[in-house]
Amino acid sequence: MLKRIVVLLLFVQVSFGQEYGNDIDTMKLCSSLQANNFGTDAEAERGLEKILSVIGASKRFVLQPCNNINNAVATAYKGIRYILYDRQFMNSISNGNNWGNLFILAHEVGHHINGHSLDLVLYAAEVVEPKSLSNKRQQELEADEFAGFILAKLGGPISSANQTIINISTNSDDSYSTHPSRDKRLDAVKRGYNKGSSGRNQYSSTNQSEEFFYKGVESEINDKKYEAFGFYSKAIQLNSKLFEAYNQRAKLQV
Repeated sequence: MLKRIVVLLLFVQVSFGQEYGNDIDTMKLCSSLQANNFGTDAEAERGLEKILSVIGASKRFVLQPCNNINNAVATAYKGIRYILYDRQFMNSISNGNNWGNLFILAHEVGHHINGHSLDLVLYAAEVVEPKSLSNKRQQELEADEFAGFILAKLGGPISSANQTIINISTNSDDSYSTHPSRDKRLDAVKRGYNKGSSGRNQYSSTNQSEEFFYKGVESEINDKKYEAFGFYSKAIQLNSKLFEAYNQRAKLQV
């Protein structure tokens, strides 16, 4: 089963950048989630705490450095949310700028907050289907907007976010890509940054919704379908745009 989960991670990962020729063996090692193989990264942990403080979220993520994967990835396994990241990769696309690195990390947190990173166990059990390309692109824009919002709230310059996006994207046709074109991503960052600068905090109820969504995932994995239905319903009540909660609840009724 673990081998299947590892393969699925390579297939359904929600990641910051495009494909960069990842070292598959290293990716498999990291995706096995054996945290004792890696040391903690104090700077990244502090960055995560800053991000979560903006939206009042509890620290329910496992933040794990993962060398040589050339990416940053948000995923979930058995109800636990993970962010895997390659520090060298992050520095390469942010030019070593701390605000750029924080933007990348906030982007991955945004995937979790918006309910994008469905549990790998559900994929393995074929409970959910892989996202369409258009859906993946929309999720990337939502994560970019969230990261722009966080950057503004923390007093960071939008130029750091823009430069990071410029370094990993192009304006070529994105119809057959998992990631949107550059201008679309820059617009999403600007929307989020403007909302953060205006003093609005649109993510308080969204964060609570996401917490209930993951409680539903955990209950579903443990075959507590009635309990899962209730958690998904509460998630929808708090965030009517959390479409994954609708999908999961509907499947429980079949």
